[in-house]
Amino acid sequence: MNILMLTQYFYPEVGATQTRIHEFAKNLIEHGHDVTVITEVPNHPIGIIHEKYQGQLFVLEEYDRIRVIRVWVWARQKKNFLNRILFYLSYMVMSFFAGLYFKGRYDIIFATSPPLFVGVSGYLLSIFKRGRFVLDVRDLWPAAALALGELSNRRIVMLAEKIERILYKNATAIVAVTQGFCEFIRKRVSEDKEIYYIPNGTVVDLFLPQPPDLELKASLGLQGKFVVTFAGTLGIAQGLWSIIHAAKLLRHDEDIALLFIGDGPVKKNLIDLARELQLKNTFFHPQVPINNINPYLNISDVLLVSLKNDVVFDTFIPSKMFDFMSCGKPIILSVDGEARRIFAEAEAGIWVHPENFYEMYEAIITLRGDRELCRRYGENGRNFVIKNFSRKEQAQKLEKVFINLLAKSEVNGRLKEPLPQGV
Repeated sequence: MNILMLTQYFYPEVGATQTRIHEFAKNLIEHGHDVTVITEVPNHPIGIIHEKYQGQLFVLEEYDRIRVIRVWVWARQKKNFLNRILFYLSYMVMSFFAGLYFKGRYDIIFATSPPLFVGVSGYLLSIFKRGRFVLDVRDLWPAAALALGELSNRRIVMLAEKIERILYKNATAIVAVTQGFCEFIRKRVSEDKEIYYIPNGTVVDLFLPQPPDLELKASLGLQGKFVVTFAGTLGIAQGLWSIIHAAKLLRHDEDIALLFIGDGPVKKNLIDLARELQLKNTFFHPQVPINNINPYLNISDVLLVSLKNDVVFDTFIPSKMFDFMSCGKPIILSVDGEARRIFAEAEAGIWVHPENFYEMYEAIITLRGDRELCRRYGENGRNFVIKNFSRKEQAQKLEKVFINLLAKSEVNGRLKEPLPQGV
């Protein structure tokens, strides 16, 4: 198969989207397929284009045997509404023209959303390239943007919802990362629409339990500390203010430290809040590339996963939950809904209500006082993701979806051997 993948975010940028697409592409190549990825020039999340790519409209390169076409985008450090829309629209336009300009015929055009405009580019390219359009839904948009307060103009919301319905209607198939997303989409499409549940997972050979690097721990000023870490994008959706207020309750427990690793739009606000509260137990570290993050996770005693307290996030499953489980560390999960159900099945840590800083404080105290409980939670989590949420396994499921679609077209709309939509 010849496959074109459209994703606004990709390596060397760090995040769940980047890992998901990389693992999909790598697995497909290993199975003999040709894969091209069209993505932006690296700039996320700080909004500054890497020097290597500045002043260029298109850059063609190869990463891990994947053909990568990078396109210019409107990237700005100031994350206001106008800059965000221009950022998304510029990728949509540039990726569409890159898909036309660089010659190639594609059997599958796979677009991962959000941003929703990635799907628009994928849909248009599927028309011009005559490929089957597969939409990958990682977040519900514009529902998530409404919950975060990023969208409030009713006309814009109605336009976004119309685009969403058009993409759902015209996709040959839809892939979604949670069962809740599948149910949401199912209510908005025809009964015969093919919808596949392919959740996020983890790279179990990358996120590994390891002895703590004591030199690294000392270099961060954390020697002798019980370290509780949040690693990832410091954004609005994560509800991180509650962690700072939990740190305030812990300020007299001098052996406990809270570590934030990453960058994002609310990082400065979090630092300012920690200073305002005069917290000496809160530490901030810049974003770390995914290939280098494991030592940082393994100097931690507990890992945090959180989202804002909004019903829309009940259908979300943060992929870092699986990465952290894979490291064999106990987790404090501050996400409700589907993520909570999976977490309970894994028995990998303590659940607290989203944005409830007092419950988070109590969970930290509980884990600090029971090392055997920490060990047991960590072991449970590692075993659970190896069995159920390997990225490699999810990538193989996607390949089956693509093969299914091609087989269907070859027999005039009928499958020779239908595959279950739960693959």
